[in-house]
Amino acid sequence: MTTSFAFAAKGHLIDSFIAQPMGCLLALATGMALVGSAATIVTGLTFWPVYERLWNARAAWLLGLATLLAWGYKTAAMRGWIG
Repeated sequence: MTTSFAFAAKGHLIDSFIAQPMGCLLALATGMALVGSAATIVTGLTFWPVYERLWNARAAWLLGLATLLAWGYKTAAMRGWIG
């Protein structure tokens, strides 16, 4: 995922996704957390109610599914089964 994070940090999101799809998603989530944290520091307003609404059992299952799919994609790519 290091390569994926590095590509995402440089703004190369397609390359980041190709390198490791879950790494790209986690890099984007990290960036959003940074912006939300900075906004909280500057304004004093919290984004916690938004996070509480977004994080539920469905979100946890979707995150788990995305992780498995990304792992499967990376395994297939490393074995030469896909591009």
